[in-house]
Amino acid sequence: MAAGAAAQCVPLRPDNPPVTGGLTAPGPVQAVLRRACFDCHSNETRWPWYAHVAPVGWLMVEHVHDGRAALNFSHWSELAPERQTRARRRTWSEVEEGKMPLRSYLWMHRDARLAVADRARLQAWAVGTVLESAERHEPGRNHESE
Repeated sequence: MAAGAAAQCVPLRPDNPPVTGGLTAPGPVQAVLRRACFDCHSNETRWPWYAHVAPVGWLMVEHVHDGRAALNFSHWSELAPERQTRARRRTWSEVEEGKMPLRSYLWMHRDARLAVADRARLQAWAVGTVLESAERHEPGRNHESE
């Protein structure tokens, strides 16, 4: 009991730094990402009350900081187009392989579950970007006449 009370004295740092270059994506894709991904992968985290209670809060803060380090949608427009393409592809790959959203996150955030339509939107977003990127970099091809 005393250890639990003492743990509350260790400061927690749930933070939301400024959004410096937010995500631009079609509305339906952005809605899916905001619902299922932004709590860990943006500076727009919704911190529940228990994020301020040790030791759970320590784990949540660390998890969010790790998620932001891997991919932060709040800095999206600061990424070069090629890096955005890779990030879209990687995002879909993580979803397709069942790595994201994390199962442990889904226990408390059922709204983050991805329905078949959500997955299709994310896949189309990732694949569409890959195709656009390939066309942009293909020399000697006139796409305006197609």
